[in-house]
Amino acid sequence: MSRSGALTLPQLEAVLAVADEGSFTVAAQLLGISQPSLSRRIHSLEETLGLRLFLPVGRQMQLTDAGRRVANTARRTLQDLEDLRHQEAGADGALSGTLRAAGLPSLVATRLPRHLGAFHRAHRDVRIEVFAQEDRELLVESVRTGRADVALTSAGHVPPDLEALELRPQTFLAVVPRAPGAPGAPGTLSAHDLAERTLVTLPEGTSIREVTESVFRGLGVTPPRVITTTQRDALVTLAIASDGLTIVPEDLAESSTTTDARRLHLPSDVQRPVVALHRREHLRTPALSAFLETLAADV
Repeated sequence: MSRSGALTLPQLEAVLAVADEGSFTVAAQLLGISQPSLSRRIHSLEETLGLRLFLPVGRQMQLTDAGRRVANTARRTLQDLEDLRHQEAGADGALSGTLRAAGLPSLVATRLPRHLGAFHRAHRDVRIEVFAQEDRELLVESVRTGRADVALTSAGHVPPDLEALELRPQTFLAVVPRAPGAPGAPGTLSAHDLAERTLVTLPEGTSIREVTESVFRGLGVTPPRVITTTQRDALVTLAIASDGLTIVPEDLAESSTTTDARRLHLPSDVQRPVVALHRREHLRTPALSAFLETLAADV
């Protein structure tokens, strides 16, 4: 296999597009080129490096171990070039660059904004990009391939090439309609509520749904009816409107503006350990190091 030729920026962009989208077709559309042109860029890079970068797994294209290393290098290279184009640090040494943060949707909606807000106030010249991933393994892969610098997710296995900063756990509460004349202060969820009220929750496989099902299993109760929605922001309002019940992270329950809701503690304390996954020290950007300091201050 030939190893002649130089790597080009279009080749690196092609690798990252396929790595992020998992599809040659979608990646080509994203880059605004034909699929054969994209394939040629990938194959020519594989010939130059003497490496296989992708393997088909079902309907998805997944990086090989060698492909993951190439993707990491490609992303750092393109990020460095982008930072050079937008360099704004002057004599005062203000931090610049880009911070790409990701997380489980409930953490992106509730926990991450507070941390990013504090970071932005201290480092206004750093560009911030945020995205959510429902699956923890996808978040792990996003950090490993450099799509994200840091990811807030549930605790679990940490690959040897990553590190995890332990954060405050997520506490879960139940939310039900507040009956006329009932106290507004939080109470405790009863088995009667679980057994009688319609459950409003997210689809199966989501992290909030898994926690919810564990609460019902723990009390030996099956919900009589279930309303499923993909919109987290609608869980509380839909539960109230349907005279139902939902189980959500405390931050999400408290962010609801409705005055008709009553928050209830679960019979046994339900918490989800939360960590910030990130690259090891020698691969961190200055922006990532500064953001980890922000997170550590709130542990």
